[in-house]
Amino acid sequence: MRIPDQKIEEIRTSADIVDVVSEYVQLRKRGKNFIGLCPFHQEKTPSFTVSEDKQIYHCFGCGNGGNIFKFLMEFKNISFVEAVEEIAERLGIKIQYDKETFDEQQSALEEFYEINLFAARFFSDNLLKSNEGEEAREYLKNRQIKQQTQRAFGIGYAPYGWDNFLAYAKDNKINLSKAKQLGLIDLNEKGEYYDKFRSRVIFPIFSPNGRVIAFGGRILEKRDDTAKYLNSPESQIFSKRKILYGLYHSKDEIRKLDRAILVEGYMDLVSLFQAGVKNVVASSGTSLTEEQVQLLSRFTKNIIILFDADPAGQKAALRSIEILLKQNFEVKVITLPQGEDPDSFINKFGKDKFDEFVTSAKNFLEYQTAQFEQQGMFDDPAKAADAIRVLVKTLSLVDDELKRNLFLKTISKKFNLREKLIESELNALLDQQNQREANTVRQSAKSLKVLQDLTSVGTITSDNPFEKELIRLLYGGGEEIISYIFDKVGIELFSNPKFKTLAEIAHDGYNDNHFSPAYLIDKIDNDELKTFIFKLALTDETISKKWDEISYTGKIEKDTIVFAHETVRNFLVYQIDQQIKANNRIISESKDEHLHIELLTRNKELQEEKKELIGYKNNRW
Repeated sequence: MRIPDQKIEEIRTSADIVDVVSEYVQLRKRGKNFIGLCPFHQEKTPSFTVSEDKQIYHCFGCGNGGNIFKFLMEFKNISFVEAVEEIAERLGIKIQYDKETFDEQQSALEEFYEINLFAARFFSDNLLKSNEGEEAREYLKNRQIKQQTQRAFGIGYAPYGWDNFLAYAKDNKINLSKAKQLGLIDLNEKGEYYDKFRSRVIFPIFSPNGRVIAFGGRILEKRDDTAKYLNSPESQIFSKRKILYGLYHSKDEIRKLDRAILVEGYMDLVSLFQAGVKNVVASSGTSLTEEQVQLLSRFTKNIIILFDADPAGQKAALRSIEILLKQNFEVKVITLPQGEDPDSFINKFGKDKFDEFVTSAKNFLEYQTAQFEQQGMFDDPAKAADAIRVLVKTLSLVDDELKRNLFLKTISKKFNLREKLIESELNALLDQQNQREANTVRQSAKSLKVLQDLTSVGTITSDNPFEKELIRLLYGGGEEIISYIFDKVGIELFSNPKFKTLAEIAHDGYNDNHFSPAYLIDKIDNDELKTFIFKLALTDETISKKWDEISYTGKIEKDTIVFAHETVRNFLVYQIDQQIKANNRIISESKDEHLHIELLTRNKELQEEKKELIGYKNNRW
């Protein structure tokens, strides 16, 4: 089933991108546009721009941009269809689906989701119903995971053998090539398919929207020749850097409590959730990434790290602290007794005891100091100096100046050092950070400069300095202006091949009665051209001094329609001037008198056309 194009366009034109984006990003008005901190990368200076007029967004820092559907797809990690359906639900628009198949790309994504759902049901049925699943049921019983919890998280079992899932997939006519891309099966040396997940407890990994996007499999018996965990590979619907295990189940509780507890493994999360600790997410055994932190920041800015008490867990906690502080999280850490992990602790001591540990969680500075003390770093002056510098470096990541100063006093008091000494070390680090930030801001400012040179945007250049302005108008001027341009200017007149491509896309939209920038930009396949249009469309539309210098009729009014008329006029006048210059070169180089007369006559005609264009004979044309 697919959503008709007309319905998609109806939903797009009925929605307001500012209303949707402002639910997730704090926006403020700047000129015609809105700006805010980009939700797709870490920044302190806003470079994320949303246009209410054009119904598009673009970040001049990371380059992410698109229409209202693209924003939701990127922000929520959902499919195009899901994004359209969500906007339609907001607007109260009912969707009548076509019985035709999706377009090729969307159909492929939907098939991936369907295959994963098929596999999840296969694994779940094997755990709950099959004789082969008895070993896995006994394992989960020993781990104190109740059947109700197993069902809630979709936990399953991949039976022993090389072709259990494969045979079932064949019987149900599953696309084996796509199943291989999802990591459910693989090819052996003979070119034969076999099951990748064998004799493992299976944990489906859900998107924040609740779709099965991947799997994690834990082996039942420890074996030297087999990895303890086997995870799905990266695919078109799964990127491990961008997903937190359990977020789909815990996001409502995280919002409610305004706090998340971060653990490492699947079983840690499941055991805590079952015990009533429902504001928990897991990094799935990988190091915490910036993308995962950005995802979590949509639900809370307060986090408690709860990793294993072993050296590897402590090291992972320290790495996570730095990433979280960079994105302005309030960070605390729970230290469990030696030898315990969240799963074992909650099963031994219960939720009440666990809550005590949550209440007594250390702030990041206390935790880091305790780690250095355990390592004996403060017993030696040289090592102590190194440790304190690390503490100050971590402190420099705190964005709130008041909190930073309070932590500074804590360090000073703890180690009996003058505050000025710590402050000097801190300021040096902050200066370095500010310099890096200033360089980034300068780079962004270059992207935002308006019409400083009408003939250069990246690698895109044009002989006619008015070509770029015509493209700007075609992708933001509206129906009246677009119609006017194509009435006066043929596509063949565009000299730059890339501008001509953009004009052709706009002309196709014009022929189909589609004039919105969001629609037209969506039709651009080339990433370079798409980035160029975003920058062009979202820069301040004030006419530049450069324009005044080359305008044939003096200073231009800033009214868009007048501007469009002047741009078309000056574009055509420029074309005439270039033709006259070319004719004059031929006259000077040729000795053919008949050709001279012909070209001089043509030049006279061109001069008359030029006078008429610039209004020496008529003020309107």
